[in-house]
Amino acid sequence: MKKKYLNTLFLLVVLLSVSSAFYYLRLQSPIIKSSAASQETAFEVTQTQLAAAKTSANQTMITAVQMGPEDSPLYSQPDSSSEEIALVTRGEYMEYLNTENDWYHVIVNNEYEGYVSSLYSEKCSIDVPVTPTSLEDAVVVLNPGHGGEDTGALSNDEYYYEKDVTLSTAQVIQETLETAGFTVILTRDSDITESLDDICADSIDNQADFFISLHYDSTEYMNDASGTTTYYYYNTYKGLAETVNDALASTLPLENRGVEVGNYQVLRENTRPSLLLELGYMNNDYDQWTFMTESYQQQVADALLEALTEYIQAA
Repeated sequence: MKKKYLNTLFLLVVLLSVSSAFYYLRLQSPIIKSSAASQETAFEVTQTQLAAAKTSANQTMITAVQMGPEDSPLYSQPDSSSEEIALVTRGEYMEYLNTENDWYHVIVNNEYEGYVSSLYSEKCSIDVPVTPTSLEDAVVVLNPGHGGEDTGALSNDEYYYEKDVTLSTAQVIQETLETAGFTVILTRDSDITESLDDICADSIDNQADFFISLHYDSTEYMNDASGTTTYYYYNTYKGLAETVNDALASTLPLENRGVEVGNYQVLRENTRPSLLLELGYMNNDYDQWTFMTESYQQQVADALLEALTEYIQAA
């Protein structure tokens, strides 16, 4: 009797175990399917998400000071009656040292040390750009200048708009850099109007390793000037500007006008390594005939690939 009872008990345990396992598997089946579906969704990410993911792990935040919407003096002491050392441009970022009463002790553009009033500026946190170690780790944000209602400069016959040439140039550059391994983000990929604030935000939010704004220049009189110019704002990016300009000078058929400081908002109010390139003159017939060609725009792309590769390898 005791043996029969034990056999019956054993059989019940086995049946319960099998039933529990079956029930468990039924419960797990939709979870496994759901997991597979979520994996497919996970792959549907934007360029912006990819860029942020590639850089966020190495992000180092520092305290800076940004000038307000108006230019303001940099004083030698925390006192408006002291010597004015320089004029800080609106929106400019400065290195923060400390606070004395209502004054921020700052260094402006790695050049001037002094004080700005906290009434006309504010402290903020920014991440320090670090040059990537490989092309695959690099994020490039390209800004095709102008767009939408903002046509930019016109050709002498007023048939061609700067906004169209900058976009076509950006698309050639994008394809070339992406083929080499870069992640490339365009601030616009169609004929839309962009605010300068939004362009700066695109660069900062995507933690661009390189921000490049593309333009074609113009002068008051037709056929008065020719060639390309490379602009930077912050002194720390002068070396990047020189590397890019050297590549443009050795590659492009147009005259190279060198490297200059450019007080442009997309450079000044941008915490990422930033350049603005003027790639020829819209109102110069020879320049326009040259840069409207696909071969010229490919030369620009090749020069940028060479320069950015050299800059990364030298870091």
